[in-house]
Parts: sequence; C-alpha cells; structure tokens
Amino acid sequence: MENLLTPDKGLIIWTIVSFAALVLLLSKVAWKPLLAALKEREDGIRKAIEDATGARNSAEQLKSQYEQDLAKAQDKAADLLSQARAEGQKLRDQMLKDTEAEARRLTEQTKRQLEEEKEKLSRELRQEVASLSVRVAEKLLRHSVNAKENEALIQGFIKDLDQGTKTN
Repeated sequence: MENLLTPDKGLIIWTIVSFAALVLLLSKVAWKPLLAALKEREDGIRKAIEDATGARNSAEQLKSQYEQDLAKAQDKAADLLSQARAEGQKLRDQMLKDTEAEARRLTEQTKRQLEEEKEKLSRELRQEVASLSVRVAEKLLRHSVNAKENEALIQGFIKDLDQGTKTN
C-alpha cells in the first residue's frame, strides 16, 4: 500500500502528457462545437428573453389601450344614458303638457256644449210655456186665435220671458 502513496515520477509525467494531449485533442475536436452549442443556446435564451420582454411590453400596451377604450366606452355609455334620461324627461313633460291642454280643451268644449244645450232647452221650455199659456188663454177667452196671431203672441211672450230672465 505504500506504493500507492508514493507515486512514480514517470507515471506523473505520462499522466500530465496524456492529460495535455487529451485537452489539446478535445479543444480541437470537441471544445469548439461545445462552445458553439453553448453560444447558440445563450443566444437562443437571450432572444427568448427579448421576445418575452417585447411580448410583455406589447401586452401592456394592449392592456393600456384596452383600458382607455373601455373607459371611453363607459363614458360614452354614461353620456348616452344621461341623454336618454333627459330626452325621456322632455318627452314626459311634453306629453304632460299636451294631456293638460287636451283636458282643458275638452273641458271648455263640454262647457260650451252644456251651455248650448241649456240655451236650447231654455228656448224650448219658453216656447212650450208660451204655447201652453196661449192655449190656456184661448180656452179661457173662448176666443179662437188664428195661427199668425198665435205666433205673434208666442214671440211676444218669449220676449217678455227673456227680458224677465235677463233682469234676474
């Protein structure tokens, strides 16, 4: 076992020479392709990082644009909603005014019709009263009055009634 702990000088030299030859051989044959593969991988990773950074920036820009568009759309929707409310209120007010005007017009028309009907009934009543009065007077006097005189009598009675009701 002592031989293992004391190395031979020739063995050391041959180990160093073989190691140097192996390093030289690997540097010529394997070192350049290994470095090229590592460089290629490094470039690929760098490109992937740049692409990811660019994609993130693009996504952030799109997100920002989307948020701006969303805010504009919300503002526009709020404007349209407030405009619709205002137009609805105007329409409601206009309809209310139109309805009130129609109600006033119908009330006035009904009052006029009632007044006309009242006047008509009043005239008819006066004519009926005058006619009855003439008949009663005719029966009382037993006097026969012709149609022309009868009509003149009725008209005179109506005038008297009109003057009597107008003074009251």
